[in-house]
Amino acid sequence: MKNKINDIHLQDRNGEPVFRIGIIENQEYLDFRVDGTFSIYDGAGNLLNSKIKSNLKWRVKISESRPGSEVFHLILFESYNYERAQKQLEIARQVDPETVIEVLGGDIYLADRKINNNTKYILVSGTYQNKLAAKKECKRFEPEFNPTVMKETVKQPRGLLEFFDAEYDHSGETKTSFKIVPQKVETKTHLYNIKSYDEILQKERYEDRVYNGSIEFRMDNRGKLMVISEIPLESYLKRVIYSEIGTDLPVEFIKSLAIVSRSEVLARVNHKHLGDPFDMCDWGHCLRYYGQDFNDENIETAVEETRGQVIYTDKNICNAFFNLICGGHTEDASGVWEIDETSQNHAKFDGKKQPKEFAHLEDEDTVRKWILTRPDAYCNLFGRQVPKSLEQYKKYFRWEVDYTRKELEDIIRKKTGEDIGVLFDIVPIQRGRSGRLKEIELIGSLKNYRIRDELKIRESLSRDYLESSCFIIEKELDDVGTPITFNFIGAGQGHGVGMCKTGAAVMALEGYKWRDILKHYFESCHIESIYQD
Repeated sequence: MKNKINDIHLQDRNGEPVFRIGIIENQEYLDFRVDGTFSIYDGAGNLLNSKIKSNLKWRVKISESRPGSEVFHLILFESYNYERAQKQLEIARQVDPETVIEVLGGDIYLADRKINNNTKYILVSGTYQNKLAAKKECKRFEPEFNPTVMKETVKQPRGLLEFFDAEYDHSGETKTSFKIVPQKVETKTHLYNIKSYDEILQKERYEDRVYNGSIEFRMDNRGKLMVISEIPLESYLKRVIYSEIGTDLPVEFIKSLAIVSRSEVLARVNHKHLGDPFDMCDWGHCLRYYGQDFNDENIETAVEETRGQVIYTDKNICNAFFNLICGGHTEDASGVWEIDETSQNHAKFDGKKQPKEFAHLEDEDTVRKWILTRPDAYCNLFGRQVPKSLEQYKKYFRWEVDYTRKELEDIIRKKTGEDIGVLFDIVPIQRGRSGRLKEIELIGSLKNYRIRDELKIRESLSRDYLESSCFIIEKELDDVGTPITFNFIGAGQGHGVGMCKTGAAVMALEGYKWRDILKHYFESCHIESIYQD
């Protein structure tokens, strides 16, 4: 990383930006088949095989490999404002005098025309040899900061990759990486028997996937095989939208999601996956990008008719967000993360008019009434006739989960590394404007322990994650007042920031157009295209 503002020139194809998505890693070998004509290039861009037409399966495997190496750092704080980052640096250096400010993003150019500036200043502390060691150091900076772990590759992997078709008519060997480049972006490449590990079932599983665009095979840091999908932005968004919502939702909703997703991608250029050979991953950390085959005219129409359109904040592209179902009220971005607030990401009631009795969800009595009722919000699906893909989200508008006290004590010990003894209570300290908890205190027989950050709260009180941090707790007590069980009653699923996908879909079903939907979720919404006419 560099300590100055960068000029970032996006790779493009006919004026459309191209992105690299990390989709597969840790494979010994992979089989693939390309539906149409393709060529093969080595990692330096040299042509190895030209205009191949083959219906055969191909295999790529590792002939030899030498793993790379990586280190880990803590990111303590991030801001688009240098002065604010400088003030936080003074606080951080009281714990670690070696903490520094580093710069991500910069001036972003598409076909030599500036389309955005996403310069971000981050506070970086420490160098650790593994992720676990870095995580253990997080507590040194709490409660002033909620550190996250960042990986940096310091030595690239090396090796030889071999590829050949089923009849060995075509074959080759190349160092470190090679790329399959179809003549047409819409050509489908099939990847077979991808191995992964199912944590729930505790066993290996295998699946096939389908992608458009170019496919790059290369060595990962463990010396195993990884795969990167290289694809133009608009084609990428079609697969993102399918991965996020399925296929049976109205086109006006899909248009709004396309614009939000496109904004998110372009606002976060060079903010993610530092040191990795790709721009984004294929799960919720970035944007979901599943390798499933599909055909949906609404998705095709929505992406093409909003082609290039993004949300702008003044002269820069808005760092837009979306969530699955907000539970009736969205949250401020600054209420969830240590980031700068923007007018587009303000919390608001997800309906026509906010009921006066629910104007202040930071208040404990108010949020209790809120969670125990079902306000007339767009994302309240009860009593509505909705498509099948929305039906499954009804369970998240209001939800409940129970744990015995001993179960919860074990979970807390495992997730936080803290032994608080007997858990007597979970006390809300601070809530955001949607009622989501920002800080709690665990009251124990051995110690009290505070947890900040909505995601850490959700993780620390569940075997996996609580659906959201907008919850209240009801306890069953024994004869001496010690809790027997903890009952979590909550609203919504996810962080709640930005556009509520469920609410936006309902708005479209009620006849709202995409501009109306975006204006509801993003205040002062200003839409422009990144492409020249």
